[in-house]
Amino acid sequence: MTDTGTSRGFSLSLATRIFLVTSLLVALAVGGAVAVTYWLTQRTAHRAAEKALESSSSVQAAFQGERYERLRLISRLFAADPAVAAYVEKRDTGSVLDLLSERGKDLGFDFAIFLDPEGKVIARTDKPRAVGQDLSRRTLIQKALADFEAAGVWQEEGNLYYAVAQPLSKGSLLGFLVTGFAINDLSALEVKKISGADVAYVADPDGQPRVVATTLGRPLTESLLAVLKTRKQMMDKLMGRGQLIPRADLSDSGEPWISLLSPLLDASGKPVGFSVALASLDKELADFHQIETALLLAGLISILLASLLSFGLARRTLAPVRRLVAAAEAARQGDYDQKVGAPAGTHGAAGRTDEVGQLGRAFDDLLSDLREKRDMEVYVGELSKSLPEPREGRAVLGHPQVKEVLLLAVELHGYGALRPESGPEPMLDRFGAELARVSAAITGARGHLEAVLGHRLLARFDGERRAVRALTASAEILKNAAEDPEAPLVVLAAGRVALGPVPFGEQGERGIVGGPVAQLDSLGREATAGEVVLSREVYDELKGNFEQAGYQLAPRRGLVTPQMLYVLSTAMVQRLTAGRSAIAGIATPEGKGVEAASALSTLSGIEPGAIMARRFEILSVLGAGGMGVVYKARDRELDDLVALKMLKRELWGDRTQLERLKSEIKLARKITHPNVLRTFDFGEIDGIPYISMEYVRGVTLRYLLDQTHRLPYSAGLRLGKQLCAGLGAAHAVGVMHRDIKPENLILTPAGNAKLMDFGIARPIERLTPGQTQAGFIVGTPQYLSPEQLQGGEVDARADIYSTGIVLYEIFTGELPFSAPTAMELMLKHIKEPPRAPRSHWAEIPERLEQIILRCLEKEPGKRYPTVLELQHDLEGLSA
Repeated sequence: MTDTGTSRGFSLSLATRIFLVTSLLVALAVGGAVAVTYWLTQRTAHRAAEKALESSSSVQAAFQGERYERLRLISRLFAADPAVAAYVEKRDTGSVLDLLSERGKDLGFDFAIFLDPEGKVIARTDKPRAVGQDLSRRTLIQKALADFEAAGVWQEEGNLYYAVAQPLSKGSLLGFLVTGFAINDLSALEVKKISGADVAYVADPDGQPRVVATTLGRPLTESLLAVLKTRKQMMDKLMGRGQLIPRADLSDSGEPWISLLSPLLDASGKPVGFSVALASLDKELADFHQIETALLLAGLISILLASLLSFGLARRTLAPVRRLVAAAEAARQGDYDQKVGAPAGTHGAAGRTDEVGQLGRAFDDLLSDLREKRDMEVYVGELSKSLPEPREGRAVLGHPQVKEVLLLAVELHGYGALRPESGPEPMLDRFGAELARVSAAITGARGHLEAVLGHRLLARFDGERRAVRALTASAEILKNAAEDPEAPLVVLAAGRVALGPVPFGEQGERGIVGGPVAQLDSLGREATAGEVVLSREVYDELKGNFEQAGYQLAPRRGLVTPQMLYVLSTAMVQRLTAGRSAIAGIATPEGKGVEAASALSTLSGIEPGAIMARRFEILSVLGAGGMGVVYKARDRELDDLVALKMLKRELWGDRTQLERLKSEIKLARKITHPNVLRTFDFGEIDGIPYISMEYVRGVTLRYLLDQTHRLPYSAGLRLGKQLCAGLGAAHAVGVMHRDIKPENLILTPAGNAKLMDFGIARPIERLTPGQTQAGFIVGTPQYLSPEQLQGGEVDARADIYSTGIVLYEIFTGELPFSAPTAMELMLKHIKEPPRAPRSHWAEIPERLEQIILRCLEKEPGKRYPTVLELQHDLEGLSA
């Protein structure tokens, strides 16, 4: 404890530590700047020297090319002179020399030689007495004799020349003219003048370097020559292999140079000398040394000033930070009802414009978000206490209708009475297995199981060949009847019935009434186990098939009922449907019995506990609406809970509409966002379309509004932001919702909102306009935009209009428009301005009211162009 106390007593304050650290950082920065500057100056000087060398090499090449071109021009001028050709043809050496001397003063060449076609001298300006000298073995002359033209460096008695050999002809070849320019100090000065680098030209006759031209002084020239004589390996590369040597090491020459050695090549490409380009590092660094000195002085002054200012800055900066620390500690304890900042221009943390001010404003925004989250959780939590549990009853699909159907009744005689010798559990287990077998047979023949009444089942067959399919199902049901004394009895009757939901109890039931239903009961009394009884109407449908197969069924009058009926034994039914039956279409495809048929019961009212498509286990009913019924189900493949929406088959009998729904569900599946209820899959079970979705245990916004009229400001603000975030995710992948309303926004117990039900969504951009039928309005009229109500083309701004109405209702508890009829309501959406939100809630913030009213503009162009901009403006509001 003593050590700890002592260490705390000697600990430095945060302000002092900031002061020391700042001073150290400034010192390090200045020192680093000086070091970096020194390194950069050295590097820059080297680069400048290297650039000068590269420039010198380029200038030398250009200068050499210009000399060769000028010599060729001189040679062409001589060749074009008739007098020259005449003198050469006559071998008039004196006249040729006079002409060369006269023209040489004007053209500026340093020597010229006229040669005969064999390479022997006719006349030579530098050696007038060399007439007849054989130069055919010289490289330049050999090249000219072979190619009629040559250019290269000519070495003569230790001197170097740029030389060109050109042919001279007059109908036939008279000889060659060789002209040259000497490589001298003037040439070196011209190169230095352009490139800025010193240069020396060195001849190397017999391996003994000799400087023939240079821009260096005598001492440096002698020093350079001495160093070159000691660099045997470098000279071998240069003169033996003709290699260019960059950054040659010539440090012994008395001054820090960067050098570039380039070979001078004769006409055959063999080095006869070389050039040395030199750049002085001291010269390049002279200016940079002044910069280094000035930077060092400035750095020392900066360190002193920074040390004085850092202490005061640290103390001033830490004052608002201490307030932020206190606020953060309070927030950690759960106290979010405080405000760190102050209006801009004051001394509060959030009133500043620097990073501390930004931190204060960010902290205020964080506290606002936490207040919104806390208020939403408390609000939803309180309402969730009264949330009704999922109903365990069954949902009834369909709507009342009169329909022409064929009914099949199965009576399982073996379960008509209890057997005292066996307990209830084995009997019920066997009964369940028998129900599954019978229902599978009905499903396999595309029938629909309507009801299970005790040990009797009632099924319905619709569509083409219904009688044939019903007889096929009967054969499957009676498959083992010959060995079973308690075999089922099957009865078939046809006619018009009324079917649909019947108001009864809390949820209602599905009913089916009519003549065929009564017929089934009376016909069943006229037969025994293992038989199939046909009503006259069913027989009439099958009569042509029987006659085609050679079967004659005699009608009989019933004992209980006076109507005519037809009875088939089990054996007859099996013969009709086995193998290659003569009755086309009755035979069950080979290998497809009960095992191949779906075990799914085709009850229109799906009971909890049912297994749908061998995958979804129905747990309970979550609710029902205009499009169908939503179940809570377990996906046995993924071992996860899902919401299974079974759609009303009557609504989607049109295959075009069904395909459109499939394509739109595919769009909804692309949306992955925390504020969007995930859509997993779309399919059909027994002809009933379904959508599987993410399961969320929560309450809808409609439920909240029904309970409390309007939401608290902080809770409503959070919900509005989440609605925009989810809708923005949908728009980001190109999907419109088209049905934004409180019923389609569900809130989890934690207060997180999820946008759901993309059942009528469509792409924002469509290749083919007018997908929605003319005169057909999709969505809920209270929340539709004017362009939707008028049947026009819509885009994402229609969803923004609907979002504005939802925001209006969240904060005011009312809708912006109300009318006694739907037509009057739609006209108000199209023509009338909305009532001001403050007429329902006087305390609404002005900025929030402006946001809502902008969403509700009649013209789409006056609304928010994107939902992200709407979300941004909502983010600017705080609880």
